[in-house]
Amino acid sequence: MQIYGVDTEGIGGVLIRFSAVVEANTKGISILGLAQRVVAEGCERAVKAIGQLDGNWDLSNFRITIHLSPAETPKHSAGLDLPIAITLLVGSLLQDEDKIEACISEFRHEAEKESGKKGSNDSRSLLLKKIDELSDQKDKIARYRKRIKENTNKYCLIGTLDIATGDIEPPRYGMFGMLSSIGKDYTVIVPEQSDIHAGLVSKVKGFTAYKAANLNEVWSILLGEAQPRTVDYVKSKVIRKEIANYVPDLQAINGAARAKEAMSIAVAGGHNILLVGPSGQGKSMLSSAATKLLPDITSGEIFEINKIYSAKGQLLENEIITSRPYIEVSQATTEAALFGGGVPPVPGEISLAHRGVLLFDEVNLFKKDIIERLRTPLEERKSIIQRVAGRIEYPCSFIMIATMNPCKCGWFNHFQCPQCGTILINKEECDKCRTKLAHKCKCNKTELKSYKDKLSNPMKDRMDLKVLLSSHDNRNQNKFDFSTKTVQKQIAAAREIQNERYKNENNIFCNADIRDNHQYEKFDHIDTDIKVYLNNISNKLDITPRQKMRLQLISRTVADFLQSEKVRQEDVRKAIFLMGLDNEYFRQF
Repeated sequence: MQIYGVDTEGIGGVLIRFSAVVEANTKGISILGLAQRVVAEGCERAVKAIGQLDGNWDLSNFRITIHLSPAETPKHSAGLDLPIAITLLVGSLLQDEDKIEACISEFRHEAEKESGKKGSNDSRSLLLKKIDELSDQKDKIARYRKRIKENTNKYCLIGTLDIATGDIEPPRYGMFGMLSSIGKDYTVIVPEQSDIHAGLVSKVKGFTAYKAANLNEVWSILLGEAQPRTVDYVKSKVIRKEIANYVPDLQAINGAARAKEAMSIAVAGGHNILLVGPSGQGKSMLSSAATKLLPDITSGEIFEINKIYSAKGQLLENEIITSRPYIEVSQATTEAALFGGGVPPVPGEISLAHRGVLLFDEVNLFKKDIIERLRTPLEERKSIIQRVAGRIEYPCSFIMIATMNPCKCGWFNHFQCPQCGTILINKEECDKCRTKLAHKCKCNKTELKSYKDKLSNPMKDRMDLKVLLSSHDNRNQNKFDFSTKTVQKQIAAAREIQNERYKNENNIFCNADIRDNHQYEKFDHIDTDIKVYLNNISNKLDITPRQKMRLQLISRTVADFLQSEKVRQEDVRKAIFLMGLDNEYFRQF
């Protein structure tokens, strides 16, 4: 019989091999292999839980040393309690029977000596009790050792022990990821509360999984004295965990036609987007609507997301996440909460948004060091936490939606009629009153520049699409009056094109994942006349190489969205418009 446990590692797990050495003539329990405090305490929990077993499983007359392999990695999970307890019990069956018999003979001899003394009843009773315990252990060894040796299964055991009852419970952190790391050659035993999670994962990974209520049931299964209960994934028992709040339909958002179009293109290609506009104009509503624009979630993405939320400790019994996440980050969020870390290390908010949407409201008002640290995760699609014992990687492939006011007062480029109060954009005269409009913005040029410069140029570059949004903008008001369902179908079709284009690449899922032109040309060919057009217009607009690459990618996304096999000039012009490259506000950004 081989005993394994599973420890957390990032959002997944790593198998831990348990082995033990038993020594006579000394007592105690020690554990080797960088067991961290919660795992070391697991020895105490295991001993207490063993005390609740049927029969006498005394561990006090020998010494056992447990080794956790691999030895060089720290072990953190309370889910290692169960394999520790089973290793102790198996160790009790490895005792030398001859040495136990010698101890029994010695205690009998002492008991006989005590029988002739006055007032020695208590001492003699203790000796006789010890003889009974050792005899019971010797009988157990004779009865069970052969079964243990003949059992050639590899068991993977996960569970935290209750010291008062011996019940086993799921560890708080990482259960889904632990299960996902187990191969088909293992027989897995989990707490019965993990029935749904183990049932789902075992179907995919191909291992046999049983559930148990307590240590007594697990030990009885291993000894062949109890019929194991197979885990069962019953859909009616699944609790669907929602990780997005109310999501409005696009048609419920008044106006903002250009912003809706930009958001659709952003989602179609997985591009980041910056929405700039006054407060209360629908920036947050449009951001939350983006989650329903994304293509239907795949089974592989469901596994990834559930592993992340389980590693965070936010996936309870029978809960399964089957929708894309929408995470809104506040300015009070700390670096550790955003990027991950802590003790034990857990994923951050950027990982909780994996395969979904992450919103930074009023992004330019966040602490600069936090926003600047986003640059690497946005490029690498993973958050790396450096630790003394190594580094931890958490996936974080998300669409970043950032919002901000155009200026400190929020009314840049908005004009108001002094007579009727109508607010308009980019107009000098009120259509109704024929009165000259007054500029509603009170910010001077210095204040405007200072406000915009709170966001660094490298971060501005990473916002692929930039759009000014206002419900007061009547231009093209009815040009994008489509429902979420209609747009989602168009986006799904665009993503299908990209799936086919990048089908042989493991780390490329959409156009935004392309890093450079060399990589791009492996998958798509741009006609010579379009290359010339791109070069000419890039020179005219005086844009950076990064912006030029993004222009090419977003042009490709526009073409995909419109079901065009080739990138055309009109696709490039649309991309320029959506990126804000020809907008005076963003050109001076």
